[in-house]
Amino acid sequence: MSFAGPAAGGLFLALAPMDGITCAVYREVITSADATPCGIDLCVTEFVRVTANAVPESVLRRDLPELATGGRTRAGVPVAVQLLGGKPEPMAGTAARLVSLGALAIDLNFGCPAKTVNNHDGGASLLRTPCRVEAVVRAVRDAVPPAIPVSAKIRLGWDSAEHVAELARAAEQGGASWLTIHARTRVQQYAPPVDWVAIGRARRAVAMPVVANGDLCTTDDVVRCAEQSGCTAFMIGRAAMGDPRLFARLRGAAAPAFDGAWMRALLHRYVETLRASGTTEHASLGRLKQWLRLGAPMHAPMLAAFDRVKTAARLADALALLDGWEAAAAERAA
Repeated sequence: MSFAGPAAGGLFLALAPMDGITCAVYREVITSADATPCGIDLCVTEFVRVTANAVPESVLRRDLPELATGGRTRAGVPVAVQLLGGKPEPMAGTAARLVSLGALAIDLNFGCPAKTVNNHDGGASLLRTPCRVEAVVRAVRDAVPPAIPVSAKIRLGWDSAEHVAELARAAEQGGASWLTIHARTRVQQYAPPVDWVAIGRARRAVAMPVVANGDLCTTDDVVRCAEQSGCTAFMIGRAAMGDPRLFARLRGAAAPAFDGAWMRALLHRYVETLRASGTTEHASLGRLKQWLRLGAPMHAPMLAAFDRVKTAARLADALALLDGWEAAAAERAA
């Protein structure tokens, strides 16, 4: 079954790829957090690094278990596989291999701001030469069947948003099915402010759908982004750590922004799924702390939980501390 993505029209909501966070376990848990639909139209994987050669099948199957389930999470949410690299041929070869293994969509990362990535010809480094963005997109587009979407993700530019429309046109000319734009430059990293208006300039310069990304933490943020960018498609990242039900609320669900008992159960399930997947106790403890740390700015109880759990040395101790987080939050407020 083909996947139309934002080209289908209407509200489109994607879970952003986040390196070291959105692993297969996270995708599994976040898309099946409730008995009702999660509201997520698409998950995008952490990037698969492509260097001089196409990535072997064994690595792809290991890192992307959804390839064995029709390219979807067990809740049925499609998963796009994100590739990162600057050489068209190995990127195209990896994309073709992924599609032969069951991938439903390919996403190309031209936005990662990490120095180690940029210094090795990947991610946002290509933003300085739009023709290279076009070349990589075209190579991948030509390597996979027409029914398989090939999307691209960029930032506004390397050090300014002056050329964002040119970058968007380069991706479109390469054959991108849609474009996701993080509303910061590479130089900004993750510092404020975001510039949703600049996304709107890029959107008006192309015919393909444009997905807005960056600081979409509440329903009000999404409304303001829509007003400033003109977009109806959005990608949400770190906010999903503090408010996993944001996607559902954007679709009209009455779920609260924070429910301590529900979040606690979700985090317990996350840890259980990590352990069942073979993740060590130490690594699972680190992932639990990471979730709480990223969610802490959004809700006082999560900040209280992180304060309690961050020094825990054993997973069992951390989970026990988590069970008392509402009381700890009340103590902080007193």
